[in-house]
Amino acid sequence: MGSPKKFKTAVVGGTFDHFHKGHKSFLNYGLSVSQKLIIGITSDEYVKNLKAQISNIKNTYQSSQSFEVFSTRKKSVDEFLKKNTSGKFEIVAIDDMFGTTLSQAPIDSIVVSRETLKNAKIINIARKERKLPSLEIIIQELVLAKDGKPISSSRIRNGEIDREGKLYIDPEWLSKILYLPQGLRKKLKIPWGEIIEIENLDFKNNLLVSVGDETTRAFNRMSIGLCLSVIDFKVARKIKFKDLKELGFLGSEKVYKIKNPAGSVSGKLFKLAADLFENIDYKDHRIIQIDGEEDLSVLPLILTSPLGTNIFYGQPGGGIVRIIADEQIKAKIRSMLNQFITRGY
Repeated sequence: MGSPKKFKTAVVGGTFDHFHKGHKSFLNYGLSVSQKLIIGITSDEYVKNLKAQISNIKNTYQSSQSFEVFSTRKKSVDEFLKKNTSGKFEIVAIDDMFGTTLSQAPIDSIVVSRETLKNAKIINIARKERKLPSLEIIIQELVLAKDGKPISSSRIRNGEIDREGKLYIDPEWLSKILYLPQGLRKKLKIPWGEIIEIENLDFKNNLLVSVGDETTRAFNRMSIGLCLSVIDFKVARKIKFKDLKELGFLGSEKVYKIKNPAGSVSGKLFKLAADLFENIDYKDHRIIQIDGEEDLSVLPLILTSPLGTNIFYGQPGGGIVRIIADEQIKAKIRSMLNQFITRGY
């Protein structure tokens, strides 16, 4: 028999958004040190307030990305615990950082990470003011992703890592040029998303990215607010445009020029796309101007973009394709790029 659990009732709290490997470890640890674990999951209203606070600090698209709704987050936690533990637990919705910790319920401990330790200290101060005993604070170390940084829901929403902490972009790619192998050429000719008509879409509150000159020009003609465009002044690999004005740009856009050989994706393009997405917002329209060929640039854009990004590119003879960056498409593109032929600069 194992040693008896030290605490009678422990409490943990969090958004548990995009339920991941770190969440699983956190919950398992809480159950291992207590006879019962109370899990506070932030309500939709609480999340809405959190997003507003972040937006006031940093006016970027990342801060406005959609969290999963409470019912989805609760279901993920509930299903994991029912499947993986026989321990006693209770899930409650919380509307602030205190949750149930200031009630008369017999709670004797709180499990936190080092990043949320200050919240536990604030809770104990509030408990003392209410003449409630202090909670024993238990610190659980965060689970690290493959790059040595903590796995977090924000990194998943930002499109950096998957729920197991695996990077979508292999760091080795950043110093290489990835060449398309012959065996994948047919696969890339198939649309990776839905064929759309721009006139019929509602683009409100979406991060919009265009790839290709004709696609970009179509959006500009309709004054649709793109955040990022990739161009090379070519159509069907032949020079067609001579300057940005012909594509409908105003001339105030920030332009980033980069070389990218035909039939390839350069590490420099990966890095540039990642840097631009890190601080992109609705007010900017930035342009990546390719010296070479932009046909494959949709691949690094998918891998570096935050979840929910709308990426548009032209399908020869088929119209405009829309890809919504999600975890599934990112995993597919990562797998495909692992089959590319890599060469150093």
